Amino acid sequence: MTDFTILYSDPLVRGVEKAIRDRDMLRESQSVLVGVSGGADSVALLYSLCALSSIHDWQIGIAHLNHGLRAKASDRDARFVEGLANQLNLSYYNRKSDLHAKCQQEGMNLEEGGRKARYEFYHEIADRVSFDKIAVGHQREDAAEQVLLNLLRGSGPEGLGGLAPVAGRVIRPLIETPRAEIERFLQDQSLSYCTDESNLDQRYTRNRIRNRLMPELASYNPRITQTLNRLAKVMREESEWIEDLLQPAFERALLRHEPERCVLELSAAVLLSLPVAARRRIVRRAVFEVKGDLRRIACRHIEDVLSVSATPGRSRQIHLPGQVRVLCSRDRVRFAREKKSLRSSALYGKKLETIPFAYTVSSLQAGAESVRIREIPARMLFQQLGIHDIESRFDPESQTALMDLDRVRFPLIIRNPRPGDRFVPLGMHGSVKIKDFFINNKVPPPVRARVPLVESADEIIWVGGMRIAEGVKITGTTKSVLKIALFPNQTDQQSSEESYIERL
Repeated sequence: MTDFTILYSDPLVRGVEKAIRDRDMLRESQSVLVGVSGGADSVALLYSLCALSSIHDWQIGIAHLNHGLRAKASDRDARFVEGLANQLNLSYYNRKSDLHAKCQQEGMNLEEGGRKARYEFYHEIADRVSFDKIAVGHQREDAAEQVLLNLLRGSGPEGLGGLAPVAGRVIRPLIETPRAEIERFLQDQSLSYCTDESNLDQRYTRNRIRNRLMPELASYNPRITQTLNRLAKVMREESEWIEDLLQPAFERALLRHEPERCVLELSAAVLLSLPVAARRRIVRRAVFEVKGDLRRIACRHIEDVLSVSATPGRSRQIHLPGQVRVLCSRDRVRFAREKKSLRSSALYGKKLETIPFAYTVSSLQAGAESVRIREIPARMLFQQLGIHDIESRFDPESQTALMDLDRVRFPLIIRNPRPGDRFVPLGMHGSVKIKDFFINNKVPPPVRARVPLVESADEIIWVGGMRIAEGVKITGTTKSVLKIALFPNQTDQQSSEESYIERL
């Protein structure tokens, strides 16, 4: 039985208490849901909060999401966390999900999809059970690595703010605690935790930053972690101050805001009258208001909006990540989040004539093959990946499918739909007519004949940009992955991160 009196005297626990008090993370008698993966950081956070709960009368619950990415190891972690909950007599909430399938359906890489799934699960439980706060175990090195990751992805000043200690209901009490201090605490207190072997896999960008880039930077600046976190703190504080200063300008530019419809309109004239730095922040604010976050929104997306809004002539629209459509007309800039994929609507415009097409992919030469579908027009890229390559080689702006390569038979055929076509959609056991699938997914009749299908051994394995077949899905035994990325109206050299701009 853990002696929480001894734990409370530990410097790490006292540091957690100070961080919570200084930033008003938790107040007396509040409840907190702790996201526990089973790793060192989340276990240290859990025990720290338990040691403090008797003093501050906090009610604690545990949430664990099993992504199923590491087969038996993932199930082992889930059992370990359940054992912690039983040992500490805490309420326990868990769920097992198929992250590979979820990421494929929603067009996200594993890291982004995992993060989104975890926070959605945490917020769902917090809402249902009425937890006041959600605590996660990010520590000092995590925060520094996030700054570098955001910088390498092309983030602006807000991205350089890294991980905020408090973000809405989410709190990070360990954010200033060094990883070495956490390891010392667990060892001194004889507390067990799980080790995730995938943290050593150098094919993941975050792991390469942690295990290669950070040590290299430390050779130039031994205090690189503290330096990056100090930069993040300054950027967050300055951003908050600037946002307060910009509020009057934002209100002057605002013509219309309907949060329930995810629609916002700005005056083009007011926007253009402001300095370019102010314009950037107001556009980012508008995107945030309709999207709900700024995930995958890079500087280039904001610059695209500013560029077309400042260009005289006909109206133009921009499609941003997260199904955000930006319509720039002569007098206003309209932001709206659409319910369906904008990539599909951009690819299959109603003005295109229906022209039959069929292309063959005989094999993957050197692991990749590119096919230009001139009739749409579009480009389809086929690549062979290892199961661990998915996160680092994902194209966020394409219509992407990931499938088990061993279940695919070459040659592959890319063609239009034909009368009588059927396939077994992911998640189903029986076949459906392609026509019925289109009707259920509200694909307009003029569009259907131009949706590219990928066929293997006379079976449809992908309805382009929409759904793969059940028979080729990735499972826990998958070793090789076939990635198919559909790029609408883009040249081979055009970056998949660029927003899609279309003249009306």
